[in-house]
Amino acid sequence: MYNNDIPKGEKLHLVRPPREVLAQRWGVRPFEPGEVGERVYIRLKEELLERFKALTPEQRGRVVARGLEALEVEDGE
Repeated sequence: MYNNDIPKGEKLHLVRPPREVLAQRWGVRPFEPGEVGERVYIRLKEELLERFKALTPEQRGRVVARGLEALEVEDGE
């Protein structure tokens, strides 16, 4: 017997909470305009990788941004 209170997959978009509510439920924040996320492969010493993985996504982004800035200064750009 089908429960009419539970939506089937094809109408899920009609009952899905807004992105902000879902993000809050998962303990994250939605992407800002121009902000993206992607999984990438990183190769470095194990202890550094563990420290990096322990950071929040926002902290990881800052680490990468500052590292890229440091490379630009190093390269004289």
